[in-house]
Amino acid sequence: MQSTTPHAPSDTGELIATFRQGKAFLIFGLILAVVFLGLAAFVFYLSTIVQMGHNGPVTLHTSRGMTMNFASQDVVFSFTTGLLALIGLCLLGTTAWHKKLRSTDYEVFENGIVRITKDQRDYTAFAEIEDLYLFSSGQTVLTGLITNLAYRRNASEPFHRVVDTLKGFQAFQELVRDLHVRARLPAVAKALESGRSVSFNCISSKQVWGKRVTGNFLKVTTAPIVVHRDFLEYQGNKVPMSSLRTVDLGTWTENVVIKDENGKAVLSTIATGILSHDLFLNTLDIVLGVEEQAREPASNVFEMNIQR
Repeated sequence: MQSTTPHAPSDTGELIATFRQGKAFLIFGLILAVVFLGLAAFVFYLSTIVQMGHNGPVTLHTSRGMTMNFASQDVVFSFTTGLLALIGLCLLGTTAWHKKLRSTDYEVFENGIVRITKDQRDYTAFAEIEDLYLFSSGQTVLTGLITNLAYRRNASEPFHRVVDTLKGFQAFQELVRDLHVRARLPAVAKALESGRSVSFNCISSKQVWGKRVTGNFLKVTTAPIVVHRDFLEYQGNKVPMSSLRTVDLGTWTENVVIKDENGKAVLSTIATGILSHDLFLNTLDIVLGVEEQAREPASNVFEMNIQR
């Protein structure tokens, strides 16, 4: 999406919240890099003014019992200078990389989201977002804690990724998820009511776990979950909607499990592997609610016959 045309308030709705990138880490990283580079310069300066008592081999013993041998005092100064400079440059590079990651701020409106990068503003309406992708990365990657949100209009677009360096990220992702469901659910319900099917892209559980180990989170292969008022279809397995009974969200396993009338799981996958999974679950809730209401009259007739 390249458009930078301003949108009227009637299109976007009211501004709900603005979320900006935190600067504390960048400032701390820059200060630390300058300190190490300054120490490197200071040690180098000392090497030019300190008179060496003798220029023979030097042996250093660390507090952990490690022994380090150097050919001369000049080599000790050179090694120390180089090590401090290397640490400083690594910190500087890491800070620059994180600055690049933290270059975008966000405004969340009632009807959409605005990405702000320097002077460019890109608006995406929630009603146009087909894929809302939640995933975990970094130190919490194995816990399943959501630390990333990515969105796109459809598979022809690249994902726009938001990471938890954004101040108030948890509030941001909860707000975006709620507003996305509110914007998309009426159209999805209308499509199902008219007899059309709705598709949700799904990433396999194996792929979700693989991404947590290898990274490259936005390069995904998806398969559609097709929801129709009469059936649910995934990977060639079509199940009548009338046979489905429960949708369980595992408290400890991250899984969403859909079971039929016999208690058999017809779909079991990591919940966040289903793109726009909040919308998916709300859609299923509507369809299964209709099916349950359809079964109630027959159940009532059966109970009346028993009472007679």
